[in-house]
Amino acid sequence: MNRNIYVFWGLVITTLISALDANIMQTASPTIVKQLGGMELFAWIFVVYMLASTVTVPLYGKLSDMYGRKRLLMISVGLFTIGSILCGIANSMVELVIFRGIQGLGAGGMIPLSLIIVGDLYTIEKRGRIQAVFSSIWAISSIIGPVMGSFFVEVLTWRWIFFINVPIGIATILCLVPYHEETEFKKTYIDYKGFILFGISITMLLLATNVKYPIWYIMISLISFIVFVIVERKEAHPFLPVTLFKNKGILTTNLFMLFYCLSFFGTSNFIPLYLQEGSHMSIYKSGLILLSIAAGWMFGSIPAGKWILRFGYKNLFIIGSFITAFTGLILFLFIKEMSYVTLFMILTVQGISFGLLFAIGTIAVQEFAEANIKGISTSLQMFLRNIGTSIGVMIMGLIINHAVNIVTGMQNIFLYAFSLSVVTVLLSFLIPAKTAESSKS
Repeated sequence: MNRNIYVFWGLVITTLISALDANIMQTASPTIVKQLGGMELFAWIFVVYMLASTVTVPLYGKLSDMYGRKRLLMISVGLFTIGSILCGIANSMVELVIFRGIQGLGAGGMIPLSLIIVGDLYTIEKRGRIQAVFSSIWAISSIIGPVMGSFFVEVLTWRWIFFINVPIGIATILCLVPYHEETEFKKTYIDYKGFILFGISITMLLLATNVKYPIWYIMISLISFIVFVIVERKEAHPFLPVTLFKNKGILTTNLFMLFYCLSFFGTSNFIPLYLQEGSHMSIYKSGLILLSIAAGWMFGSIPAGKWILRFGYKNLFIIGSFITAFTGLILFLFIKEMSYVTLFMILTVQGISFGLLFAIGTIAVQEFAEANIKGISTSLQMFLRNIGTSIGVMIMGLIINHAVNIVTGMQNIFLYAFSLSVVTVLLSFLIPAKTAESSKS
């Protein structure tokens, strides 16, 4: 039991450095570009990190089913820490972009492997509370991350944005050392052809969200994916096991989470912008609005484990998707007249549905999966969430850029999100109520 406490804190620290790295760069990146030059590579500081950390997620899941979670998590944290050191000593933008890629390769395993270990160690009832802790870390870091970035730039140097990860990374590895995995892992053949084709397809798709003329990237992505499907059909041990798609629970849950992230999950990126430009609100006050989603998220995720045992997966997915769709419809219809307090309250309610659905989504794909594919099943959902959010934000960016003004643009974003949320409501009725395990209990 004491060992589990060390592991728990190791996973908390892992989540902390992942969350801080995602937020701390926002305020520091302009200063970094000024000092290193290479403004044309500015976007690539973020793009290369996103590509590396997203494409490798399913591979980490697959490898963890073969070699164990602990070993892979320690390797990914080590890789992230080495990447951080290299980023801290970078002397040009080219070097920084390359080293951010190394950081991203490590980051790709940190969050999914942490969630997989939580699934191995804790009961369904406890997992909701633990995921609430992880969610609160992301919420807090979204506020203190930019502040820390400003502090390092003004008081020390931007290089400490990366160096701060080093002691945290070492502490994480030390916390994981006492952990002994009880699950037996089977070493099998790894389909690298499938991974490479899959990686090319997803890389091109993600690049399409960050370039001016995305059509060629989308075409290459589509062709690569078609070749991937053809190759995988003939593969004895495919990169993505067929059982993932034959399992109704895994298939419907992952489809649900993909469309869910395509819809309302990305809207929070634009709400502060809307308040600043549309209501002439201060940066500080417009940023605080996101605390509503963070607070709601905690209220939704903490009791998720208990609610699964009481109501089953299907009912919770239906309720959560209805809450999201209903609050989204209110935002679309009344955003122009809505006061700050009312908007805060609506977003809090929507945050509750976010917390509930993300918690039960993670638990569901772990419980629907057999032990030997739990890792790839969990990481596949994390991967699909990343893809859905990236594409959703890209579409929302296009919508707001082509609107006559920021208010109309925000209203159009909510219309788009609401339309897709109707799809998630329909998908929620297809998800099984219980897994085989929960049916027995």
